[in-house]
Amino acid sequence: MLFVLIAGFSTLIFMGHETTNQAPPVPEQIVDSSGKRLFSGADIMAGQGVFQKYGLMDVGSFFGHGAYNGPDFSADYLHREGIISLDQMSQRRFNKPYAALQVGEQGDVAGSLHKELKENRYDAQSKTLTWTDNQAEAYRQLAPYYDTEFSVGRKLPLPVNYINDPTERLQLSRFFAWGAWVCSTNRPGKDYTYTNNWPPDDVVGNAPNWQIFFWSAMSLIMLVGGIGLTQFLMSAFPGLGWAPDGGGMKDNVKSYQPYRSQTSLYPYFAVVALLFLFQTAFGVVTAHYIVEQGFYGFDIRSIFPYSITRSWHLQLSIFWIATAWLAAGMFLAPMLSKHEPKGQHWLVKILFVAILIVAVGSIGGEWLGIKNMLGNLWFWFGHQGWEYLELGRFWQALLTVGMVLWAFIVFRSIAPLLKGKDHGSLPYMLLYGVLAIPLFFSFGMMYNPGTNFTVADFWRWWVVHLWVEGIFELYTTIIVAYFFCSLGMVSEKSALSVIYVDILLYLGSGIVGIGHHYYWTAQPAINMALGSMISALEVVPLTLLTMEAWKFVHLAKVEGSIKNFSHYWAMMFLIAVGFWNFLGAGVFGFLINTPIVSYYEHATYLTSNHGHAALMGVYGMLAVAAILFCTRYLMEESAWSNRLAAISFWGLNIGLLLMIVLNIFPAGIIQMIASYEHGFWYARSPEFTHSHLFQMFTWLRVAGDLTFVLAGVLPLVFLVVRGMFHLRKAAVAPGPVQP
Repeated sequence: MLFVLIAGFSTLIFMGHETTNQAPPVPEQIVDSSGKRLFSGADIMAGQGVFQKYGLMDVGSFFGHGAYNGPDFSADYLHREGIISLDQMSQRRFNKPYAALQVGEQGDVAGSLHKELKENRYDAQSKTLTWTDNQAEAYRQLAPYYDTEFSVGRKLPLPVNYINDPTERLQLSRFFAWGAWVCSTNRPGKDYTYTNNWPPDDVVGNAPNWQIFFWSAMSLIMLVGGIGLTQFLMSAFPGLGWAPDGGGMKDNVKSYQPYRSQTSLYPYFAVVALLFLFQTAFGVVTAHYIVEQGFYGFDIRSIFPYSITRSWHLQLSIFWIATAWLAAGMFLAPMLSKHEPKGQHWLVKILFVAILIVAVGSIGGEWLGIKNMLGNLWFWFGHQGWEYLELGRFWQALLTVGMVLWAFIVFRSIAPLLKGKDHGSLPYMLLYGVLAIPLFFSFGMMYNPGTNFTVADFWRWWVVHLWVEGIFELYTTIIVAYFFCSLGMVSEKSALSVIYVDILLYLGSGIVGIGHHYYWTAQPAINMALGSMISALEVVPLTLLTMEAWKFVHLAKVEGSIKNFSHYWAMMFLIAVGFWNFLGAGVFGFLINTPIVSYYEHATYLTSNHGHAALMGVYGMLAVAAILFCTRYLMEESAWSNRLAAISFWGLNIGLLLMIVLNIFPAGIIQMIASYEHGFWYARSPEFTHSHLFQMFTWLRVAGDLTFVLAGVLPLVFLVVRGMFHLRKAAVAPGPVQP
């Protein structure tokens, strides 16, 4: 285990070193061919700040990272620059527009443009970037274009005068211009661009190079080899994985009397359920903006622009899922140790208030930030500007402190379990998982508004991928394993083996596997090579889940029927996690993982397809399982309803499946085809996203959305909130009554 962690993080640190050293330069000044200064590097970074402050990563994207309703601004600028340059060159050479040229003449002009754009004219000594006449003229024409788009333009799902300050709009266009230069210019000494020739666009000569094909083949070899090796090991060591070797089932729900700190946790679960409802509501509004510049005839963009509805939709998903599992950890700790430290319930209540302050403060701050009402404090209290990390730095730091307090609370409860135990035992694994949560979340503070976009994006994925998909995956596995062990389903040895296998397979592939997010963000090609090969192995443990899922059923048989088990529906959600882990993270994840496929599908709906199926299907279903497990112990028996839990289970799973089948997956397929045939700029253009076929798929999503919210979320909310008024009485010392 230690070898896997050391090797993985050493490789990741190497990738970070290469990213920092080979990041595309931000020149001190950009000049035209005559040496006249066009703008400075400070203008570029100011434009990046404008991009972040107004939440434009939740409107469109940059280097393919961000939202999908608006254009990718780096690809959009690059294509428009190419069109303008072709006309400029054909007018000078043939005295007529490019479209009027013969095929052979067009080929000559296009070839000249490709050669011109690929040449790197950045002088590292003077830190000056010289633009050709075509690039300079394109900038002079495109700066007014983007000024119009962010003031009175109607193509973006934003209100009129979204950015009031003309200086900020000018700085924004300069940031876009720099991004286009990064996408079209070869790295020094290389025959491919800073972004590995992404985005695909024939106009500017961007096409996949040999490395993209080679590393795609290598990732397939790693996948096949990894699956074969793991299947062999699982056959050779049948004791690995879940095995019904416990001392007998302990269904202690009806006789359980919770500690005071546990009953103090119920407001967490009620708020989590309500946040889930608000998150899905804003998801519905965000999806509807794709078919209408408003919401069923009401133009609410001035109050809730697309940037804020999508920001809240993403941030609330992280909030409610993470809070559910943090609360589950605090609930399970005293249950395992049969020990409640003095004053523990007060710490639980203090943490609850802190989380509420962060949730309300960050959400309100994001709205104030994009309304430009926070001045220079936007980064600290407003919209930080990074997808999934929208909350301001102050709220981010406060949340990190809250997680440290949470770790302290859990440690106080499990301290008796650690006495006399080996440092690799089950209680210590729980401690390590708890400590890793605040540690890895803190890596989201490794950048600031002046950090190069490429470097900042490297660190952002440490939270989005490594924290969510790696550390939380490990933590939840430990919690579930301990849960099974406490109920007598499995022995401590079996539970511990599952945790070690999880670390070896999930973190062994997931640490360096973070690199599949780095293919096209202007990071060196070595990151694509490592990321594509190792991330292919992330599918391996997911294939094992299909073999393991049915074991859950056999673990929970009580009195001849699993349905007699009090945690039946929590178990069902765990089984659903296995299904979605394989389909969403495994099948849909690997579908877009190989570099050659990713080259054309990057930042299309196929990415969103993987995101929805994996985030909600895996982590969301895990969080719901945690909610049902804990509230089952906390509410009176009369308040519990298997019917509501069943309706929620089928509503959430069927609704999510309908969203994917009717909208996100088919829309992603036609979008990827458009990217291949016409270029990525077109696949993300208003002309394509407002085409009849794309709009039809978007309208079909209504069936999935309604099923998910009405049949899935609302019954869960009703069940959990009703339990608030029917709580069991907390135990008086010495503690809960055990069966």
